[in-house]
Amino acid sequence: MNDRTEKIALFRYGLIAPLVLETLPRGELTRRAQEIAARLYDIPHSTRRQVSVDTLLEWTLRYRRHGLAALTPKPRLDRGQQRAVAPETAALIERLKRENPHRTGTALLRELAPANGQDHTGGLSASTLYRFLRARGLTERQLLLDKAAAHKKYEAEFANQIWQSDMLFGPWVQRAGPGGYPGKMQVFLQATLDDASRLIPHAQFYPNQGLDSFLDCLRQAIAARGIPTRLYMDNAKIYRSPQLARIAASIGILIIHTPPYQPEGRGKIERFFRSVREQFLASLDPQALLSLEPLNERLWHWLDTVYHRHEHSALHTTPLLRWQRDIEQVRQLPPATDMRRLFFHRVDRLVRRDSTFLLRNRFFEAPPQLAGKRIEVRFDPLDLAYVEIYCDGKPEGAARLVDTVVNGRTYR
Repeated sequence: MNDRTEKIALFRYGLIAPLVLETLPRGELTRRAQEIAARLYDIPHSTRRQVSVDTLLEWTLRYRRHGLAALTPKPRLDRGQQRAVAPETAALIERLKRENPHRTGTALLRELAPANGQDHTGGLSASTLYRFLRARGLTERQLLLDKAAAHKKYEAEFANQIWQSDMLFGPWVQRAGPGGYPGKMQVFLQATLDDASRLIPHAQFYPNQGLDSFLDCLRQAIAARGIPTRLYMDNAKIYRSPQLARIAASIGILIIHTPPYQPEGRGKIERFFRSVREQFLASLDPQALLSLEPLNERLWHWLDTVYHRHEHSALHTTPLLRWQRDIEQVRQLPPATDMRRLFFHRVDRLVRRDSTFLLRNRFFEAPPQLAGKRIEVRFDPLDLAYVEIYCDGKPEGAARLVDTVVNGRTYR
């Protein structure tokens, strides 16, 4: 699965996730498919904006039988045919219309008219432009409806229906500096929160705020409290990672992003962060810097003994008791699931003529028959002791870390 086909497969999963995450009677399945088909989408590598009910039901069946790989596209037979609206013109029209939904077709054609010797209209007529706007969901009515729908709040009825996730800038902690002298660094709190119960499946301070830290937090949350149906996050780059999208599709999680500049629906995790600042962090002695490990141990003790066991004003019970009420409905991964491998990062690398490749500023050695070939590397970014190699979708064993000192050579 290359980048293009994976992007398309993940988009298709995002559409059918509400259909495959629950066991629905045929009539309800069709009704939900009709709701999904009625909406407009930015479909990867396509000018179409809608997906039919039959197509959605077919994708659902394929995913249930064969998983994510079954959602990859088949080769198109009409490749190379000219489209009614050139891609560059379509992009310009969409940008202008979204900037001002009230902009009329006449005004659009006037703004697309030749300027600086360049004609952006592509010979568009008013009728062609209108059909394009309607097909793309760019009519004034649809744009205003979409804007109103973006304010919808997500509320969970049961535990693990919705998890929220976010990051908080944490305190400064001790670390070993150059030459072994004591230094300090700022740490960052990654947290997940169950929407219905306010329980924290996992929270942990990390030395950085990147994707590696977030995925490690999510992995531990799922191991401790099961699989959420939906994961609600903002639009930060790490939350739109292809790695996260692949993992979510593999285990059946629907990713929901907060619309830009509209933080509604994230108030619960923001309130938790306020509790962390006012109760947990405020209790620490600012003159006695902890190292990272003791800080996390204190955080987990506070969560277990204070936060989870004190009555929440909006629940009239404790987060732990509220979560346990729905424990029979919580989805769990099969016992034999290798959680670490499930969360492996996947990147492509070209094997050099000497059978080595570079990963995270370290050289690894691949089997000699892979020299000169492009491979897929799967690994845990927090532990590079074990790195798997795949070529053309087939496993080729583990890579070996190259000891540059023993090999007596310099790698550039």
